[in-house]
Amino acid sequence: MKTGRRVIFWITAFAVVFVTFWFGYTRKPAEVKADPKAVPVEVQKVTADSIKNVIGLTGWVEANVVIDVKSKVSGRIESLAAVSSKGDLVPLEEGLTVTKGQQLAVIDRGIYLAKVASAKAQVKAAEVELADAEREKKRIVALYEAGSVTEQSKDKAATAAELAAARLDSAKAVLELAEIDLRESTVRSPIDGIVTAKHVDEGAMLEKLSIGGVGGASLSEGGGGGRIVTVADMKTVKIIVAVAEKHAGEVAVGTPCQIRVDALPDKVFDAQVYSVHPALDQQTHTIQVEIRLKNQELLLKTGMFTRVALITERKDNVVVIPRDVMLGGKVDRYYAYVVEGGIAHKRFVTLGITEAAKCEITDGLKPGETLVVNGMNFLADGIGVEVVRIEDIK
Repeated sequence: MKTGRRVIFWITAFAVVFVTFWFGYTRKPAEVKADPKAVPVEVQKVTADSIKNVIGLTGWVEANVVIDVKSKVSGRIESLAAVSSKGDLVPLEEGLTVTKGQQLAVIDRGIYLAKVASAKAQVKAAEVELADAEREKKRIVALYEAGSVTEQSKDKAATAAELAAARLDSAKAVLELAEIDLRESTVRSPIDGIVTAKHVDEGAMLEKLSIGGVGGASLSEGGGGGRIVTVADMKTVKIIVAVAEKHAGEVAVGTPCQIRVDALPDKVFDAQVYSVHPALDQQTHTIQVEIRLKNQELLLKTGMFTRVALITERKDNVVVIPRDVMLGGKVDRYYAYVVEGGIAHKRFVTLGITEAAKCEITDGLKPGETLVVNGMNFLADGIGVEVVRIEDIK
């Protein structure tokens, strides 16, 4: 009895489980209509703007003209001071602004004045000697014509007159050289500029040396290698940059550029390409480009590190959008989302010029359309959206 009851119990339990499983598996659950929530996004209107194609480079500020001022004469530096427009002596130090022709130094002027005086005396003596020789020549010629002297005497008188004339010419040349040395004993600035370095002190001795076996003027090493001061024209400065070979065809004389320096972070200097070197560097595969710009306020200093943006192309009144709103581009085409009637629509776009955080769209978007600029990563074509502020998205 007990065994029969046990068998009946297990059969009944199995039947109940089977029926329950069968109905649970075969019965379809009641369909619940989904009501998806709209995706919050931030939008902005597509507008037309200007955009530039820029090549970013770096360089250093250099003076347009740098001249080492030297003396052409030897001697001791009597004065190392600039003469102002009022006649005052201003000590010659770094940073002093000088003008072309302004006196900077005087070298043994007394000695060169004496040399000029001596040369003038020699000229005077030669003139007297020539006059005497001409008179003697005239007298001998008259006697020769009268038959009183020989032809040899006449020739000697003529020769003496010619030698006297030659000595006068030589004395005049010596005088001219003495006057040149006198002028050169006063050292003047060859350009308008700023004294960027002082190489000697007042009282230093500058000497002449013979170079290469040929007599010539040079300055001793004691005078700083011959340099007295260095003067630089800083009213115009230049920047040399190296442009990669692939961009060489995009840069030409007159190409506009913008320059920034770390010392003046809020200042942008506008300039143009002044020259492009005709040949590329074979080792670096770059081409040298020189940029010049006015520096009337002397804000730019030599040696300043610069960031240069060469503007090779500029477009106005074109569709420009933020670069980070675009999706795709790795496998498929770039695309963005626009909103029409609360629905997001996927738009494939074609890129043009890219500048920093913005880019030009040549096809796919039009001014006035509503562009999704935040929340686009959660969108699909045709999904509903809710326009909110970015603070609400976060």
